[in-house]
Amino acid sequence: QQIGQQPRQGRSGSSRDGRPGRSQNTARAIAPKSSVIVSPRLEGMLADFRFYGFSCILYSILFTVCLYRGFHGISVPALSAATMGFLLLVFKRQGIVRKKSVWLYFAAWELLSVGSCLTGSGTLVFFNTLGIILLFFSVLFSHFCHTAGWGLCRYLGRMLLAPFAAMAYIGCPFRSFGRYWSKKEKGGFQAAKYVWLGLGVSVPVMAVLICLLASADAVFRSLFSKLFQMIRFPSRPFYLLFLLLAGSLGLYSLLAYFSDGKMKEETAEKKRWEPVAGVAFLSMITAVYLLFSVIQISYLFLGSFALPEGYTYASYAREGFFQLLLVCLINLGIILLCVSRFREYAPLKAVLTVFSCCSFIMIASSAMRMILYIETYQLTFLRLLVLWALALIGVLLTGCVITIYRKNFPLFSYMTAAVTVFYLVFSLAKPDYQIANYNLSHYRDTDIAYLTHLSSDAVPALERAGKTQEIGARRAKKLLDNYETMGLCDFNVSYDRAGRILEKYDFE
Repeated sequence: QQIGQQPRQGRSGSSRDGRPGRSQNTARAIAPKSSVIVSPRLEGMLADFRFYGFSCILYSILFTVCLYRGFHGISVPALSAATMGFLLLVFKRQGIVRKKSVWLYFAAWELLSVGSCLTGSGTLVFFNTLGIILLFFSVLFSHFCHTAGWGLCRYLGRMLLAPFAAMAYIGCPFRSFGRYWSKKEKGGFQAAKYVWLGLGVSVPVMAVLICLLASADAVFRSLFSKLFQMIRFPSRPFYLLFLLLAGSLGLYSLLAYFSDGKMKEETAEKKRWEPVAGVAFLSMITAVYLLFSVIQISYLFLGSFALPEGYTYASYAREGFFQLLLVCLINLGIILLCVSRFREYAPLKAVLTVFSCCSFIMIASSAMRMILYIETYQLTFLRLLVLWALALIGVLLTGCVITIYRKNFPLFSYMTAAVTVFYLVFSLAKPDYQIANYNLSHYRDTDIAYLTHLSSDAVPALERAGKTQEIGARRAKKLLDNYETMGLCDFNVSYDRAGRILEKYDFE
């Protein structure tokens, strides 16, 4: 009946007498003040400052305390555990079903953080921290997004864009605090507002009065001078401020970005490329690889042909491993591209299989060259890293070969697990210790100068070989400083072990 009583409207929403129709008035009445439309999850975050706001503030304090002295201390595993617990609370708060895979992510995350406080290598600490960040984003993506159809490039691209996209939500914690404060005022908490106002005004007035009283009485002045001497200000105030902001505003903005859910959800990647072009592209390269593989088998593995003039077998075998490593990486990228973008085609599978076999031969050739090179010129971090990378590429390439014939094979999960496991083994094995131990055990004229400039991980191996005194006074002083200046938050097992060893010796 009410609808029937309203004046009839035209297409423009106006009534016959020229006045605005009900549709326009209603639209104006219900139109929000802001045109920004947020998801229910983000709206829940904005309306719940008591949990999200205060939790992020407390987390920022813990974040700063744990990381201010560095990323190598025993506080890093504690911070990782606190972050995992907070994420689980967020999932429960937002009604997100916790996946079973999250425990695998958390286990790798905690192992990486433990590895950082066990080693003194800055390189390993850097890559451990990078791995922790990647696992943190992996947990967020796996729970807030449907990643089943994502490929490697899309996953990595979203990870790189996420921190920058989250900057658009930097104002969300302030909006949430505004709502929280307005609710408190409506609830009868106006007295708190005036309490904070009074405290804020009293600070500058109190400072002026203290200065006047200190100038008037010597005892009062001496008391306050001693009090201010006990206060220690941070030596890096801007870094301290950065950690506080990253732990509060940064974390809140990331959670708001993922909760908003505005990332474009897509299913499996479409394979639109014509496979005949892939066959033509790979055929030429595979022909060259076949010739190269025959040469590797004949000259390097079997040694049944004469080498070019001026080459010995040792000199021939000890060159080209870095070039082959680069070629193997390029081959892995080509195979991933062909598997993910071309349509299924039997000739393409055949060419890819031959191409992959040639890649395996190149991996074996590069590994053999590096081993022969190490036998002559000893082991270094870079040479050990090359051997590790070749082994990892071989495992990843195996997964690509399986994907050629089994399209449902979870290649991304396989590659993620392989990289995680390989890196955990590499990091927890303490490469610097292994290098020093290997060189001191296998070579009579080892390069002691190189070993003494490795991280503190190498000190126990030097002591076992009786070479601790070779470290030198300058290097020993630096290692002892790391040991003596450690506190509770930045306690490092490697620094502690090396310091206890070096304390026994006189390097003057």
